[in-house]
Amino acid sequence: MRKVALITASASGLAVAFARQLAYDGLDLILTYRKNKTACEHLAHSLQQMYAIDVFVKQADMTSQSDIESLVDAAQAHFGRLDVLVHSAGPFIFRRKRLTEYTDAEWHEMINGNLTSAFYLFRKVIPIMRPQRFGRIITIGFDRVEQTPGWGYRSAYAAAKVGLASLTRTVAIEERENGITANMICPGDIRGSLKEAPIPPDMLLGIRAPVGGDLAAAISFLIVQEAQFVTGNILSLTNGEDVLGHYDSGKKEVFDHTQFAIGNAVNVLPWNAPATVIERLDRTNRRSLYKVRAGDKVAQFTVDQLEELK
Repeated sequence: MRKVALITASASGLAVAFARQLAYDGLDLILTYRKNKTACEHLAHSLQQMYAIDVFVKQADMTSQSDIESLVDAAQAHFGRLDVLVHSAGPFIFRRKRLTEYTDAEWHEMINGNLTSAFYLFRKVIPIMRPQRFGRIITIGFDRVEQTPGWGYRSAYAAAKVGLASLTRTVAIEERENGITANMICPGDIRGSLKEAPIPPDMLLGIRAPVGGDLAAAISFLIVQEAQFVTGNILSLTNGEDVLGHYDSGKKEVFDHTQFAIGNAVNVLPWNAPATVIERLDRTNRRSLYKVRAGDKVAQFTVDQLEELK
């Protein structure tokens, strides 16, 4: 009987790379989406056709307890089992904001979507895994999360992910007697379309940017039977890059890894839409600010929120 994996927030981003890898590994899948039903169903159809697996698609908002519980109930009713949980959902606020600037709603979205969602998922999923004497739980963190670092202008997100790291390790301790492992993987600086990209065929040649396929390969190992003693770990998949330091505007070595000229066409990640650079403000030891226009909409972003439009 094929194993079954639940991958949260599967319509876009890293979860797409995870779904492709686990489909390739021969698992049946449960894919979830909050709003983008079309993209999630398209991914499900392509994986079904390519790998002859069963893919179940369900809408679920990871900030909603009732959505999470009905998701797991529906998945169990469809497959009768659940072997792997990859909790890749994790809302993020792209705008850099001081703690005092967060609204109540933004704080609760970060905490509920990144941490409380895991509590509800774990509470529902673990009792299904225990009788099987097998289970694999994987969460997503950020660089050095196990050190409880401060992350300037990302207070709510960072606090939630640090809590999730502790929760993941606690599950590893409590459930090892039941054959259930729990690990967290921490990605490097992966942006835009690279989140869904597989490992390039020439992966051993030269230096390249990290892609979602790098994380997916680690997950592929973590879910096998032979990885039963790999549990309670925070796995850094950053290629040694200091991701937090890269974003720290207080350090002299801060630099923009990419520069866009006025008139360049870019994809604005927070908008998920194309735009044109109309102004660039360079600042000493800080990120440049790019003013972009998309139709009647004009706003400023740093290079970390933009990618080249291909």
